[in-house]
Amino acid sequence: MLAALGAGGASVLASGARGHASATVTPFLHGVSSGDPRPDRVVIWTRVTVSPDAHPGSGIGAAVSVTWEVSQDCDFRRLVKTGTAVTGSATDHTIKVDVRGLEPGQRYYYRFLALGSASPTGATRSAAARDSVRPVRFGVVSCAHHEWGHFAAYRHLAGMELDAVLHLGDYIYEYPRDAVVAGVSSPLKSRGHLPIHETVTLQDYRMRHGQYRLDANLQAMHAKHAVIAIWDDHEIANDAWREGAENHGPGEGDFPARVNAARQAWLEWLPVRPDPHDPAERIHRKFEFGRLVDLWMLDERSYRDEQPASALLGYVSVDRAVTDPDRTMLGRSQRDWLVGGVRSSTATWQVLGNQVPFFPLQVGPALPGQVAALLKPLAGNIPLAVPPALYVDDWNGYQAERQHLAKAFEGEANVVVLTGDVHETFVCDIPKDAGSYLLTRASNAVEFIVPGVSSPSIARGLNTVATPVGNLVDTILETNLALGSPWVKYHEGFANGFGVVDFTESRVHCDMWHLDDVTDPRSGARVAVSYASRRGTRRAVRVQAAL
Repeated sequence: MLAALGAGGASVLASGARGHASATVTPFLHGVSSGDPRPDRVVIWTRVTVSPDAHPGSGIGAAVSVTWEVSQDCDFRRLVKTGTAVTGSATDHTIKVDVRGLEPGQRYYYRFLALGSASPTGATRSAAARDSVRPVRFGVVSCAHHEWGHFAAYRHLAGMELDAVLHLGDYIYEYPRDAVVAGVSSPLKSRGHLPIHETVTLQDYRMRHGQYRLDANLQAMHAKHAVIAIWDDHEIANDAWREGAENHGPGEGDFPARVNAARQAWLEWLPVRPDPHDPAERIHRKFEFGRLVDLWMLDERSYRDEQPASALLGYVSVDRAVTDPDRTMLGRSQRDWLVGGVRSSTATWQVLGNQVPFFPLQVGPALPGQVAALLKPLAGNIPLAVPPALYVDDWNGYQAERQHLAKAFEGEANVVVLTGDVHETFVCDIPKDAGSYLLTRASNAVEFIVPGVSSPSIARGLNTVATPVGNLVDTILETNLALGSPWVKYHEGFANGFGVVDFTESRVHCDMWHLDDVTDPRSGARVAVSYASRRGTRRAVRVQAAL
């Protein structure tokens, strides 16, 4: 970790009592990162610790001038861009530079110079030229809870050749130290959260980001790859929606103020290029990787209506709101942007960077749904009972809008949905009509849901209390998936890890990687399963050979 944090063997001291890192030599304790690659530009980032007490969230420390360099070689003998910028406490001493004038599809190296020291060297890659048909490969991650495991998934991605890493949300968690969620707390006490209380203020969120950024595996991944990130709920508060969150109580102040603080810290600490017309709000954005991939990163928290009523934390609902055609997750403007953009795109693959599961998750056997589908022409306007929804914080709580999108994708032969959030592994078809899928097998898209980097699934969490309980819950879910959701091709409910998704002109291929032991920072990893979808088929098929 010392080697990762320092340049040239610089020593680093960590104060366990205060929980803040301070530097005796290097001011670049939090590493470097890059992101939001386009054919001619990329964002580069670092933070400068100007003094031992100017830790993240402190609000103190003098302004400092920083020189940045971008080179074609890691020795910085062939500089292509250089410049200076000033950072200070107003941005928590973070610095972001949108480096322009780059060549498409090229690897570059970058570093920062300040206070007599050089930062670690970072590597990045600009997006492919607009006419390129070269294969495109992404790492895909989400849900990295500091207290529930080490970030070994990031270390494995750092050792791979990728065009970018997609981070689909929950980059940090807002919970206090040793938080009990659904009756379970973390068994890994060595990575306790800072601050020890729940993050609510700008100072809190900055401190939490700073703590996560001291992780050596996280720094290694950022130093190797450009990251394209989107936020989900835990960057703010659990189960957040447009005007509130499950994890925001009356004693925690004004919710809009909390949202603004969380978003400001996220924008400061992530290598994200904010929208120049709406820098604090709009983060849904599109990326183009040659003629192969158009990537649509979605914001599924800022505009959504409140989740339907449920029994516990979004689970088990019979609220008729789940099918209300007026309810939205994306908001009208973002939905129109997505649908119109997908329909007009000429790229081979339309890829959605999607935070929460998209596929229909039905409770009970699928056969009654098939019968109902057959009876639709006879039923007319007779209202049918709303079946119970197992989980309503995801797209199953916004079924009318999901169906609107699925219908919009119907004419698009190659839509791929990449998802995080649930800390489990899924591979699914997105049925054209769930009620008739068993009869027709018609699918409008495929979805790959990657496991969490370290956050626990329900089954793993319950197993920390009593092993048979978690296993039983997983068995019940597996049984229900087999009976009620036949479009789910694969599910694994315990492992942590990540995904690697590769696009060519003829197919998309996804390897799901599972860690051997998330409590070990040096954990090994293996490809647990591989699936592919041939161009034009809209269906996921298991394959034996990994990438």
